[in-house]
Amino acid sequence: MSTIHDYKINQRGFASIEFTVIIPFLLVFIFAISEFGRLIYEYTALNNTVRNANRYLMTNARLATGVVSITADVESAVTKLITYGDLTSSTELLPNLSSSNITISVDGDFVTLNVSYPWQPIFADTLPTFGLGNNIDISFPLVATYTMRAL
Repeated sequence: MSTIHDYKINQRGFASIEFTVIIPFLLVFIFAISEFGRLIYEYTALNNTVRNANRYLMTNARLATGVVSITADVESAVTKLITYGDLTSSTELLPNLSSSNITISVDGDFVTLNVSYPWQPIFADTLPTFGLGNNIDISFPLVATYTMRAL
């Protein structure tokens, strides 16, 4: 006749085995959530800085005879606003964001500011396919575009 004591002895070690089986999935889930949160944060920061830089651009662009004129100083200030988030700062707002990712285009009295930020995950740049083909690249550009009419 088995007792509760015998049942407890037979169940020893199962919790550690279950933990060993579950922990990799739990860690992958936690890392995925943290990467997604970082992605949302960087996308929001990029959109906010592009919107603020476009407002600055519209306040300082000159509309003379129906043509928008943007000086080199204003363009440099807009680039600095997007890259550093402030005209006086020297700390990058987002890593890998440079002036080559920023384009300013004028169409009539509309000015479009376009930024393509090369987002890369922290934990891994690629997902392994375990020999079933090439690894999957999970880095991609975050694009923020704002168009405003010059006053």
